[in-house]
Amino acid sequence: MEILQKHAMIDIGSNSIRLVVIGIDKNFFFEELHNFKAVARLSDYIDANDNLDQEGISILLTVLKRFQSILGREKNVTVVDAVATAAMRKAKNRDRVFALVKKQTGLAIRLLPGLKEAYYGYYAIINSTFIENGISIDIGGGSTEVTMFLNRKLIHAHSFSFGAVTLYNTFYASGDINAGKMLELFLIKTFSQFDWLINQELPVIGIGGSARNLARIDQIQEHYPMVGLHQYTMPRERLSELTNTLASMTVEARESMDGLSKDRADIILPAAVVINTLVGLNHGHAFMLSGEGIREGVFYEWLLGARGVNQIPYVLNESIRHLRKNFNLDANHTSYVKALAFQIFDGISPVIERKFSEKRTAWILSHSADLAYIGEYVNNESSSAHTFYLLTNININGISHHDRLAIALIASFKSRANLLDFAAPFQKMVTKEELRLYETLGAVLRLAHDFDRTRQHVVDEVKVKISRKKPLQLSAYYHDDPFFEDQAAQKHKKHLERALQMPVAITFKERAGHLFKR
Repeated sequence: MEILQKHAMIDIGSNSIRLVVIGIDKNFFFEELHNFKAVARLSDYIDANDNLDQEGISILLTVLKRFQSILGREKNVTVVDAVATAAMRKAKNRDRVFALVKKQTGLAIRLLPGLKEAYYGYYAIINSTFIENGISIDIGGGSTEVTMFLNRKLIHAHSFSFGAVTLYNTFYASGDINAGKMLELFLIKTFSQFDWLINQELPVIGIGGSARNLARIDQIQEHYPMVGLHQYTMPRERLSELTNTLASMTVEARESMDGLSKDRADIILPAAVVINTLVGLNHGHAFMLSGEGIREGVFYEWLLGARGVNQIPYVLNESIRHLRKNFNLDANHTSYVKALAFQIFDGISPVIERKFSEKRTAWILSHSADLAYIGEYVNNESSSAHTFYLLTNININGISHHDRLAIALIASFKSRANLLDFAAPFQKMVTKEELRLYETLGAVLRLAHDFDRTRQHVVDEVKVKISRKKPLQLSAYYHDDPFFEDQAAQKHKKHLERALQMPVAITFKERAGHLFKR
Protein backbone atom coordinates (compact mmCIF):
# COMPACT_ATOMS: atom_id res chain seq x y z
CA MET A 1 0.00 0.00 0.00
CA GLU A 2 1.43 3.37 -1.03
CA ILE A 3 0.73 5.61 1.93
CA LEU A 4 -0.01 9.18 0.92
CA GLN A 5 -1.01 10.55 4.30
CA LYS A 6 -1.08 9.57 7.95
CA HIS A 7 -3.75 10.28 10.52
CA ALA A 8 -2.55 10.51 14.13
CA MET A 9 -5.02 10.14 16.98
CA ILE A 10 -4.16 10.94 20.61
CA ASP A 11 -6.76 9.84 23.17
CA ILE A 12 -6.28 11.46 26.58
CA GLY A 13 -8.41 9.34 28.88
CA SER A 14 -8.82 9.20 32.62
CA ASN A 15 -6.88 5.94 32.94
CA SER A 16 -4.54 5.93 29.96
CA ILE A 17 -3.25 8.06 27.10
CA ARG A 18 -2.84 6.44 23.71
CA LEU A 19 -1.32 7.35 20.35
CA VAL A 20 -2.52 5.63 17.18
CA VAL A 21 -1.13 6.38 13.72
CA ILE A 22 -3.03 5.19 10.63
CA GLY A 23 -1.72 5.26 7.07
CA ILE A 24 -4.11 5.99 4.18
CA ASP A 25 -3.65 5.62 0.41
CA LYS A 26 -5.34 7.43 -2.49
CA ASN A 27 -8.28 4.98 -2.53
CA PHE A 28 -8.90 5.35 1.23
CA PHE A 29 -7.45 1.96 2.08
CA PHE A 30 -5.92 2.26 5.52
CA GLU A 31 -3.83 0.35 8.02
CA GLU A 32 -2.73 0.92 11.59
CA LEU A 33 0.97 1.73 11.71
CA HIS A 34 1.57 2.49 15.40
CA ASN A 35 -0.32 2.01 18.66
CA PHE A 36 1.29 3.20 21.90
CA LYS A 37 -0.25 3.37 25.35
CA ALA A 38 0.85 5.07 28.57
CA VAL A 39 -1.00 4.46 31.85
CA ALA A 40 -1.47 7.90 33.39
CA ARG A 41 -4.48 7.67 35.77
CA LEU A 42 -5.13 11.41 35.37
CA SER A 43 -8.37 11.09 37.34
CA ASP A 44 -6.25 10.31 40.43
CA TYR A 45 -4.62 13.75 40.12
CA ILE A 46 -7.81 15.81 40.27
CA ASP A 47 -7.48 17.67 43.59
CA ALA A 48 -10.08 18.87 46.08
CA ASN A 49 -10.69 22.00 44.01
CA ASP A 50 -11.33 19.92 40.88
CA ASN A 51 -8.06 20.99 39.29
CA LEU A 52 -5.50 18.72 37.65
CA ASP A 53 -2.63 19.00 40.11
CA GLN A 54 0.99 19.68 39.23
CA GLU A 55 1.96 16.00 39.26
CA GLY A 56 -0.87 15.18 36.88
CA ILE A 57 0.13 18.03 34.58
CA SER A 58 3.73 16.78 34.61
CA ILE A 59 2.62 13.24 33.70
CA LEU A 60 0.43 14.54 30.87
CA LEU A 61 3.23 16.70 29.44
CA THR A 62 5.78 13.87 29.68
CA VAL A 63 3.55 11.47 27.76
CA LEU A 64 2.55 14.00 25.11
CA LYS A 65 6.17 15.09 24.56
CA ARG A 66 7.07 11.44 24.05
CA PHE A 67 4.23 11.02 21.54
CA GLN A 68 5.19 14.26 19.77
CA SER A 69 8.75 12.96 19.46
CA ILE A 70 7.42 9.87 17.68
CA LEU A 71 5.26 11.97 15.37
CA GLY A 72 8.19 14.24 14.61
CA ARG A 73 10.05 11.26 13.12
CA GLU A 74 7.08 10.19 10.99
CA LYS A 75 6.67 11.43 7.42
CA ASN A 76 3.39 12.55 5.82
CA VAL A 77 1.44 13.05 9.06
CA THR A 78 -1.31 15.31 7.75
CA VAL A 79 -3.77 15.15 10.67
CA VAL A 80 -3.08 15.10 14.41
CA ASP A 81 -6.32 14.88 16.38
CA ALA A 82 -5.79 15.03 20.14
CA VAL A 83 -8.95 14.57 22.19
CA ALA A 84 -9.52 14.58 25.95
CA THR A 85 -12.38 13.02 27.87
CA ALA A 86 -13.65 12.69 31.45
CA ALA A 87 -10.64 13.67 33.56
CA MET A 88 -10.09 16.87 31.63
CA ARG A 89 -13.83 17.57 31.51
CA LYS A 90 -13.74 17.57 35.31
CA ALA A 91 -10.56 19.65 35.62
CA LYS A 92 -11.50 23.29 36.10
CA ASN A 93 -8.01 24.39 35.09
CA ARG A 94 -8.15 22.54 31.75
CA ASP A 95 -7.84 25.72 29.66
CA ARG A 96 -4.56 26.57 31.39
CA VAL A 97 -3.39 22.96 31.01
CA PHE A 98 -4.28 22.90 27.32
CA ALA A 99 -2.47 26.19 26.77
CA LEU A 100 0.61 24.75 28.49
CA VAL A 101 0.43 21.62 26.31
CA LYS A 102 0.14 23.79 23.19
CA LYS A 103 3.14 25.88 24.22
CA GLN A 104 5.42 22.96 25.10
CA THR A 105 4.38 20.37 22.48
CA GLY A 106 2.51 22.24 19.76
CA LEU A 107 -0.48 19.95 20.22
CA ALA A 108 -3.98 21.43 20.25
CA ILE A 109 -6.31 19.37 22.45
CA ARG A 110 -10.00 19.05 21.67
CA LEU A 111 -12.22 18.51 24.73
CA LEU A 112 -14.99 16.04 23.99
CA PRO A 113 -18.35 16.56 25.75
CA GLY A 114 -19.76 13.38 27.23
CA LEU A 115 -22.43 12.99 24.56
CA LYS A 116 -19.87 13.45 21.79
CA GLU A 117 -17.72 10.74 23.37
CA ALA A 118 -20.78 8.48 23.48
CA TYR A 119 -21.46 9.25 19.82
CA TYR A 120 -17.95 8.30 18.76
CA GLY A 121 -18.30 4.93 20.51
CA TYR A 122 -21.59 4.24 18.76
CA TYR A 123 -20.13 5.39 15.44
CA ALA A 124 -17.20 3.00 15.77
CA ILE A 125 -19.53 0.08 16.50
CA ILE A 126 -21.85 0.57 13.52
CA ASN A 127 -18.89 0.98 11.16
CA SER A 128 -16.90 -2.02 12.38
CA THR A 129 -19.34 -4.71 13.55
CA PHE A 130 -22.36 -6.67 12.29
CA ILE A 131 -24.60 -5.32 15.08
CA GLU A 132 -27.50 -3.15 13.85
CA ASN A 133 -29.51 -2.93 17.08
CA GLY A 134 -27.84 -2.69 20.45
CA ILE A 135 -26.74 -0.85 23.57
CA SER A 136 -23.15 0.35 23.82
CA ILE A 137 -21.23 0.93 27.02
CA ASP A 138 -17.84 2.59 27.19
CA ILE A 139 -16.52 2.55 30.74
CA GLY A 140 -13.41 4.66 31.05
CA GLY A 141 -11.52 5.75 34.10
CA GLY A 142 -13.67 8.76 34.94
CA SER A 143 -16.89 8.45 32.95
CA THR A 144 -19.20 5.89 31.40
CA GLU A 145 -20.97 6.48 28.10
CA VAL A 146 -24.01 4.50 26.97
CA THR A 147 -26.05 4.64 23.79
CA MET A 148 -28.96 2.82 22.27
CA PHE A 149 -29.12 2.40 18.50
CA LEU A 150 -31.68 0.76 16.20
CA ASN A 151 -31.15 0.01 12.50
CA ARG A 152 -27.68 1.54 12.98
CA LYS A 153 -29.21 4.89 13.95
CA LEU A 154 -28.47 6.56 17.28
CA ILE A 155 -31.66 6.78 19.35
CA HIS A 156 -30.44 7.66 22.87
CA ALA A 157 -27.12 8.62 24.48
CA HIS A 158 -25.95 9.53 27.96
CA SER A 159 -22.67 10.15 29.76
CA PHE A 160 -22.40 9.22 33.44
CA SER A 161 -19.86 11.04 35.59
CA PHE A 162 -18.39 7.83 37.01
CA GLY A 163 -15.83 5.41 35.63
CA ALA A 164 -13.77 2.44 36.71
CA VAL A 165 -11.17 4.53 38.56
CA THR A 166 -13.63 6.82 40.34
CA LEU A 167 -15.88 3.89 41.30
CA TYR A 168 -12.92 2.00 42.72
CA ASN A 169 -11.92 5.00 44.81
CA THR A 170 -15.51 5.54 45.99
CA PHE A 171 -16.52 1.96 46.80
CA TYR A 172 -13.49 -0.34 47.03
CA ALA A 173 -10.44 1.64 48.14
CA SER A 174 -11.50 1.59 51.82
CA GLY A 175 -11.74 -2.22 51.83
CA ASP A 176 -15.44 -2.31 52.76
CA ILE A 177 -16.63 -5.93 52.42
CA ASN A 178 -20.03 -4.68 51.23
CA ALA A 179 -18.54 -2.54 48.45
CA GLY A 180 -19.77 -4.78 45.63
CA LYS A 181 -23.35 -4.84 46.89
CA MET A 182 -23.41 -1.09 47.46
CA LEU A 183 -22.05 -0.45 43.99
CA GLU A 184 -24.63 -2.74 42.42
CA LEU A 185 -27.48 -0.97 44.24
CA PHE A 186 -26.11 2.40 43.14
CA LEU A 187 -25.93 1.24 39.52
CA ILE A 188 -29.44 -0.27 39.52
CA LYS A 189 -30.85 3.00 40.86
CA THR A 190 -28.84 5.04 38.35
CA PHE A 191 -29.49 2.94 35.23
CA SER A 192 -33.18 2.52 36.07
CA GLN A 193 -33.72 6.24 35.55
CA PHE A 194 -33.34 5.58 31.82
CA ASP A 195 -36.10 3.29 30.52
CA TRP A 196 -34.18 2.67 27.26
CA LEU A 197 -31.53 0.80 29.25
CA ILE A 198 -34.03 -1.55 30.90
CA ASN A 199 -35.66 -4.73 29.52
CA GLN A 200 -34.71 -4.01 25.90
CA GLU A 201 -33.32 -7.53 25.30
CA LEU A 202 -30.63 -6.09 23.07
CA PRO A 203 -26.98 -7.12 22.87
CA VAL A 204 -24.72 -4.97 25.02
CA ILE A 205 -21.51 -3.98 23.25
CA GLY A 206 -18.57 -3.01 25.42
CA ILE A 207 -15.83 -0.55 24.45
CA GLY A 208 -12.54 0.25 26.13
CA GLY A 209 -9.72 -1.43 28.00
CA SER A 210 -11.74 -2.95 30.86
CA ALA A 211 -14.25 -4.53 28.47
CA ARG A 212 -11.34 -5.82 26.42
CA ASN A 213 -9.76 -7.41 29.48
CA LEU A 214 -13.01 -9.17 30.42
CA ALA A 215 -13.26 -10.66 26.94
CA ARG A 216 -9.60 -11.73 26.98
CA ILE A 217 -9.97 -13.45 30.37
CA ASP A 218 -13.05 -15.32 29.14
CA GLN A 219 -11.29 -16.46 25.97
CA ILE A 220 -8.40 -17.86 27.99
CA GLN A 221 -10.67 -19.61 30.48
CA GLU A 222 -12.75 -21.09 27.66
CA HIS A 223 -9.64 -22.16 25.70
CA TYR A 224 -11.16 -20.26 22.82
CA PRO A 225 -9.66 -21.54 19.55
CA MET A 226 -10.17 -18.52 17.31
CA VAL A 227 -7.96 -15.46 17.24
CA GLY A 228 -9.40 -11.99 17.73
CA LEU A 229 -11.17 -10.03 20.47
CA HIS A 230 -13.16 -7.71 18.22
CA GLN A 231 -16.79 -8.91 18.02
CA TYR A 232 -16.14 -11.66 20.58
CA THR A 233 -19.37 -12.61 22.35
CA MET A 234 -19.83 -14.13 25.79
CA PRO A 235 -23.16 -15.32 27.26
CA ARG A 236 -24.69 -13.30 30.06
CA GLU A 237 -24.23 -16.23 32.47
CA ARG A 238 -20.46 -16.38 31.89
CA LEU A 239 -20.14 -12.63 32.37
CA SER A 240 -21.92 -12.92 35.71
CA GLU A 241 -19.72 -15.83 36.78
CA LEU A 242 -16.57 -13.94 35.82
CA THR A 243 -17.71 -10.87 37.78
CA ASN A 244 -18.28 -13.04 40.86
CA THR A 245 -14.88 -14.67 40.41
CA LEU A 246 -13.14 -11.30 40.24
CA ALA A 247 -15.00 -10.16 43.36
CA SER A 248 -13.76 -13.21 45.28
CA MET A 249 -10.10 -12.47 44.47
CA THR A 250 -7.69 -10.05 46.08
CA VAL A 251 -6.09 -7.34 43.98
CA GLU A 252 -2.78 -9.20 44.32
CA ALA A 253 -4.37 -12.40 42.99
CA ARG A 254 -5.90 -10.54 40.07
CA GLU A 255 -2.49 -9.10 39.16
CA SER A 256 -1.35 -12.57 38.09
CA MET A 257 -4.61 -13.51 36.35
CA ASP A 258 -4.14 -14.61 32.75
CA GLY A 259 -5.64 -12.13 30.33
CA LEU A 260 -5.83 -9.24 32.80
CA SER A 261 -3.47 -6.30 32.44
CA LYS A 262 -1.64 -5.74 35.71
CA ASP A 263 -2.43 -2.02 35.65
CA ARG A 264 -6.17 -2.88 35.69
CA ALA A 265 -6.08 -5.38 38.54
CA ASP A 266 -7.86 -2.96 40.86
CA ILE A 267 -10.31 -1.20 38.52
CA ILE A 268 -11.40 -4.31 36.58
CA LEU A 269 -13.82 -5.24 39.39
CA PRO A 270 -15.97 -2.07 39.37
CA ALA A 271 -15.86 -2.13 35.55
CA ALA A 272 -17.12 -5.72 35.52
CA VAL A 273 -19.89 -4.88 37.99
CA VAL A 274 -21.02 -1.93 35.82
CA ILE A 275 -21.16 -4.00 32.62
CA ASN A 276 -22.71 -7.04 34.29
CA THR A 277 -25.39 -4.92 36.00
CA LEU A 278 -26.32 -3.23 32.71
CA VAL A 279 -26.50 -6.55 30.84
CA GLY A 280 -28.70 -7.98 33.59
CA LEU A 281 -31.08 -5.00 33.66
CA ASN A 282 -31.34 -5.03 29.89
CA HIS A 283 -32.23 -8.77 29.90
CA GLY A 284 -30.12 -9.36 26.82
CA HIS A 285 -28.57 -12.74 26.18
CA ALA A 286 -24.98 -11.75 25.57
CA PHE A 287 -22.19 -9.25 25.97
CA MET A 288 -20.02 -8.45 22.96
CA LEU A 289 -16.71 -6.65 22.78
CA SER A 290 -16.01 -4.01 20.19
CA GLY A 291 -12.27 -3.68 19.79
CA GLU A 292 -12.93 -0.36 18.10
CA GLY A 293 -14.06 2.62 20.15
CA ILE A 294 -13.65 6.35 20.55
CA ARG A 295 -10.37 6.63 18.60
CA GLU A 296 -11.78 4.66 15.68
CA GLY A 297 -14.99 6.68 15.86
CA VAL A 298 -13.00 9.90 15.49
CA PHE A 299 -11.05 8.40 12.59
CA TYR A 300 -14.16 7.09 10.82
CA GLU A 301 -15.74 10.53 11.07
CA TRP A 302 -12.76 12.03 9.26
CA LEU A 303 -12.34 9.17 6.74
CA LEU A 304 -15.98 8.82 5.76
CA GLY A 305 -16.32 12.59 5.57
CA ALA A 306 -13.44 12.60 3.08
CA ARG A 307 -15.22 9.87 1.11
CA GLY A 308 -18.50 11.81 1.17
CA VAL A 309 -20.57 9.20 3.03
CA ASN A 310 -22.20 9.16 6.47
CA GLN A 311 -21.44 5.55 7.36
CA ILE A 312 -20.08 2.38 5.79
CA PRO A 313 -23.12 0.91 3.98
CA TYR A 314 -22.22 -2.76 4.57
CA VAL A 315 -19.31 -3.35 6.92
CA LEU A 316 -18.40 -6.85 5.73
CA ASN A 317 -18.17 -5.76 2.10
CA GLU A 318 -15.80 -2.98 3.16
CA SER A 319 -13.68 -5.58 4.98
CA ILE A 320 -13.65 -7.78 1.88
CA ARG A 321 -12.59 -4.76 -0.16
CA HIS A 322 -9.56 -4.40 2.11
CA LEU A 323 -8.82 -8.13 2.05
CA ARG A 324 -8.92 -8.18 -1.75
CA LYS A 325 -6.26 -5.50 -1.82
CA ASN A 326 -4.09 -6.90 0.97
CA PHE A 327 -4.08 -10.45 -0.41
CA ASN A 328 -4.16 -9.66 -4.15
CA LEU A 329 -7.54 -11.31 -4.69
CA ASP A 330 -8.84 -11.15 -8.27
CA ALA A 331 -12.35 -9.71 -7.97
CA ASN A 332 -13.30 -10.69 -11.54
CA HIS A 333 -12.26 -14.29 -11.00
CA THR A 334 -14.01 -14.65 -7.65
CA SER A 335 -17.18 -13.06 -9.08
CA TYR A 336 -17.14 -15.50 -11.99
CA VAL A 337 -16.66 -18.53 -9.74
CA LYS A 338 -19.33 -17.23 -7.38
CA ALA A 339 -21.81 -17.00 -10.27
CA LEU A 340 -21.08 -20.62 -11.25
CA ALA A 341 -21.40 -21.71 -7.61
CA PHE A 342 -24.86 -20.16 -7.35
CA GLN A 343 -25.96 -21.83 -10.59
CA ILE A 344 -25.03 -25.17 -9.03
CA PHE A 345 -26.45 -24.25 -5.62
CA ASP A 346 -29.77 -23.03 -7.04
CA GLY A 347 -30.04 -26.20 -9.10
CA ILE A 348 -29.41 -28.62 -6.23
CA SER A 349 -31.42 -26.58 -3.72
CA PRO A 350 -34.45 -28.95 -3.87
CA VAL A 351 -32.32 -31.87 -2.65
CA ILE A 352 -30.50 -30.00 0.14
CA GLU A 353 -31.75 -30.84 3.61
CA ARG A 354 -33.43 -27.67 4.87
CA LYS A 355 -32.33 -26.99 8.45
CA PHE A 356 -31.18 -23.47 7.71
CA SER A 357 -32.89 -20.64 5.86
CA GLU A 358 -32.12 -20.27 2.18
CA LYS A 359 -31.23 -16.61 2.71
CA ARG A 360 -28.60 -17.41 5.35
CA THR A 361 -27.23 -20.32 3.34
CA ALA A 362 -26.84 -18.13 0.26
CA TRP A 363 -25.18 -15.40 2.37
CA ILE A 364 -22.56 -17.84 3.69
CA LEU A 365 -21.87 -19.27 0.24
CA SER A 366 -21.53 -15.80 -1.29
CA HIS A 367 -18.93 -14.56 1.17
CA SER A 368 -17.10 -17.89 1.18
CA ALA A 369 -16.67 -17.47 -2.56
CA ASP A 370 -15.37 -13.93 -2.00
CA LEU A 371 -12.52 -15.25 0.17
CA ALA A 372 -11.89 -18.73 -1.26
CA TYR A 373 -8.53 -17.83 -2.78
CA ILE A 374 -7.01 -15.86 0.08
CA GLY A 375 -4.56 -18.67 0.93
CA GLU A 376 -2.99 -18.52 -2.54
CA TYR A 377 -1.30 -15.32 -1.42
CA VAL A 378 0.91 -17.47 0.85
CA ASN A 379 1.32 -20.64 -1.22
CA ASN A 380 -0.55 -22.09 -4.17
CA GLU A 381 -0.10 -25.76 -3.40
CA SER A 382 -1.18 -25.51 0.24
CA SER A 383 -3.71 -22.72 -0.30
CA SER A 384 -6.52 -24.59 1.48
CA ALA A 385 -4.64 -24.79 4.78
CA HIS A 386 -3.51 -21.19 4.49
CA THR A 387 -7.05 -20.03 3.66
CA PHE A 388 -8.40 -21.68 6.79
CA TYR A 389 -5.58 -20.38 8.96
CA LEU A 390 -5.90 -16.80 7.72
CA LEU A 391 -9.68 -16.63 8.07
CA THR A 392 -9.59 -17.98 11.62
CA ASN A 393 -6.64 -15.82 12.67
CA ILE A 394 -7.40 -12.35 11.36
CA ASN A 395 -10.07 -9.93 12.54
CA ILE A 396 -12.73 -9.29 9.91
CA ASN A 397 -15.09 -6.43 10.64
CA GLY A 398 -18.79 -6.97 10.08
CA ILE A 399 -18.99 -10.69 10.74
CA SER A 400 -19.45 -12.76 13.89
CA HIS A 401 -16.80 -15.25 14.98
CA HIS A 402 -19.30 -18.05 14.34
CA ASP A 403 -19.87 -16.96 10.75
CA ARG A 404 -16.17 -16.34 10.20
CA LEU A 405 -15.56 -19.97 11.12
CA ALA A 406 -18.30 -21.07 8.70
CA ILE A 407 -16.71 -19.12 5.85
CA ALA A 408 -13.26 -20.44 6.74
CA LEU A 409 -14.49 -24.05 6.56
CA ILE A 410 -16.31 -23.56 3.25
CA ALA A 411 -13.68 -21.40 1.55
CA SER A 412 -10.91 -23.88 2.44
CA PHE A 413 -12.88 -27.03 1.52
CA LYS A 414 -10.94 -29.88 -0.12
CA SER A 415 -12.73 -32.95 1.22
CA ARG A 416 -14.92 -34.15 4.06
CA ALA A 417 -11.89 -35.49 5.93
CA ASN A 418 -10.08 -32.20 5.52
CA LEU A 419 -13.16 -30.28 6.73
CA LEU A 420 -13.47 -32.44 9.85
CA ASP A 421 -9.77 -32.06 10.62
CA PHE A 422 -10.01 -28.27 10.40
CA ALA A 423 -13.21 -28.23 12.49
CA ALA A 424 -11.90 -30.51 15.26
CA PRO A 425 -10.54 -27.76 17.56
CA PHE A 426 -13.79 -25.77 17.14
CA GLN A 427 -16.27 -28.39 18.35
CA LYS A 428 -17.89 -25.97 20.82
CA MET A 429 -18.59 -23.49 18.02
CA VAL A 430 -20.15 -25.67 15.32
CA THR A 431 -22.88 -28.34 15.24
CA LYS A 432 -22.98 -31.53 13.20
CA GLU A 433 -25.88 -30.12 11.16
CA GLU A 434 -23.82 -27.04 10.35
CA LEU A 435 -20.86 -29.17 9.32
CA ARG A 436 -23.06 -31.11 6.91
CA LEU A 437 -24.22 -27.85 5.35
CA TYR A 438 -20.66 -26.53 5.15
CA GLU A 439 -19.57 -29.74 3.44
CA THR A 440 -22.28 -29.30 0.79
CA LEU A 441 -21.45 -25.64 0.20
CA GLY A 442 -17.73 -26.40 0.18
CA ALA A 443 -18.25 -29.13 -2.43
CA VAL A 444 -20.33 -26.72 -4.53
CA LEU A 445 -17.67 -24.05 -4.34
CA ARG A 446 -14.89 -26.46 -5.19
CA LEU A 447 -16.80 -27.71 -8.23
CA ALA A 448 -17.40 -24.12 -9.35
CA HIS A 449 -13.65 -23.58 -9.08
CA ASP A 450 -13.08 -26.68 -11.23
CA PHE A 451 -15.34 -25.26 -13.92
CA ASP A 452 -12.81 -22.44 -14.20
CA ARG A 453 -9.68 -24.55 -13.79
CA THR A 454 -7.77 -22.58 -16.44
CA ARG A 455 -9.11 -19.23 -15.18
CA GLN A 456 -10.04 -18.38 -18.76
CA HIS A 457 -13.82 -18.41 -18.22
CA VAL A 458 -14.47 -21.05 -20.89
CA VAL A 459 -17.67 -22.28 -19.16
CA ASP A 460 -20.59 -19.92 -19.74
CA GLU A 461 -23.26 -21.61 -17.65
CA VAL A 462 -23.97 -24.66 -15.52
CA LYS A 463 -27.46 -26.16 -15.52
CA VAL A 464 -28.72 -28.76 -13.10
CA LYS A 465 -31.36 -31.39 -13.78
CA ILE A 466 -32.86 -33.56 -11.06
CA SER A 467 -34.51 -36.82 -12.07
CA ARG A 468 -35.88 -39.69 -10.02
CA LYS A 469 -33.66 -42.78 -9.89
CA LYS A 470 -31.08 -41.06 -12.09
CA PRO A 471 -27.86 -39.27 -11.26
CA LEU A 472 -27.99 -35.55 -10.59
CA GLN A 473 -27.11 -34.10 -13.99
CA LEU A 474 -24.82 -31.07 -14.30
CA SER A 475 -24.47 -29.68 -17.82
CA ALA A 476 -21.61 -27.24 -18.34
CA TYR A 477 -22.03 -25.10 -21.47
CA TYR A 478 -18.72 -23.89 -22.88
CA HIS A 479 -17.38 -21.79 -25.76
CA ASP A 480 -13.71 -22.87 -25.83
CA ASP A 481 -11.64 -25.97 -25.08
CA PRO A 482 -12.76 -27.15 -21.58
CA PHE A 483 -10.35 -30.11 -21.30
CA PHE A 484 -8.83 -29.15 -17.94
CA GLU A 485 -12.19 -27.99 -16.53
CA ASP A 486 -13.69 -31.36 -17.39
CA GLN A 487 -10.71 -33.19 -15.94
CA ALA A 488 -10.94 -31.36 -12.60
CA ALA A 489 -14.73 -31.56 -12.35
CA GLN A 490 -14.84 -35.31 -13.01
CA LYS A 491 -12.13 -35.82 -10.39
CA HIS A 492 -13.83 -33.79 -7.66
CA LYS A 493 -17.52 -34.47 -8.23
CA LYS A 494 -17.23 -37.21 -5.60
CA HIS A 495 -17.27 -34.55 -2.87
CA LEU A 496 -20.70 -33.31 -3.96
CA GLU A 497 -21.90 -36.94 -4.27
CA ARG A 498 -20.85 -37.64 -0.68
CA ALA A 499 -22.45 -34.45 0.60
CA LEU A 500 -25.77 -35.05 -1.19
CA GLN A 501 -25.60 -38.85 -0.91
CA MET A 502 -26.49 -39.30 -4.56
CA PRO A 503 -24.59 -39.88 -7.82
CA VAL A 504 -23.64 -36.88 -9.95
CA ALA A 505 -23.06 -36.91 -13.73
CA ILE A 506 -21.24 -34.01 -15.37
CA THR A 507 -21.48 -33.34 -19.10
CA PHE A 508 -19.75 -30.58 -21.04
CA LYS A 509 -21.77 -29.19 -23.95
CA GLU A 510 -20.68 -26.68 -26.54
CA ARG A 511 -23.19 -23.91 -27.14
CA ALA A 512 -23.74 -25.26 -30.67
CA GLY A 513 -24.97 -28.48 -29.10
CA HIS A 514 -21.94 -30.77 -29.48
CA LEU A 515 -20.75 -32.81 -26.54
CA PHE A 516 -17.15 -32.33 -25.47
CA LYS A 517 -15.03 -35.45 -25.86
CA ARG A 518 -11.78 -35.76 -24.02
